[in-house]
Amino acid sequence: MAHTPNVETMIATSMLTTTSGAQPSTLYDRLLSKPGKVREVVGRAEVQHGNILEHNRMVWMLESTGDEVLEATLDTRFLTFTRLGETRWLVSGNLRAVVEYAQQRKTPLTDALVASVKDVAPNVHGFLEDKKR
Repeated sequence: MAHTPNVETMIATSMLTTTSGAQPSTLYDRLLSKPGKVREVVGRAEVQHGNILEHNRMVWMLESTGDEVLEATLDTRFLTFTRLGETRWLVSGNLRAVVEYAQQRKTPLTDALVASVKDVAPNVHGFLEDKKR
């Protein structure tokens, strides 16, 4: 998977921008050097306020049938699927698309998308895992 760097720092910046008078670029630069603060802020995130999860892009390579991709396309309009071959697909979306799709449906694809988020956004991943229980 390829993704926007520092996804959770971007989420924390988005959250703090609404309550701080500082410029977003200033907040982002400060947060880059404070991973503990990023964890604290993102840990307070209410995922139902999904716009904070939109400031990133993730891209995956997917092996799947056309029928499985059609089903996913009908389930979520915020993931983009581009056919690269008979069973190869390029999938693009942001963290909000993954979170909302995973909350809506439980499929092998949503499980794989959630698992792929673990290294990129561990705090958001933890929230998704807690919701599964």
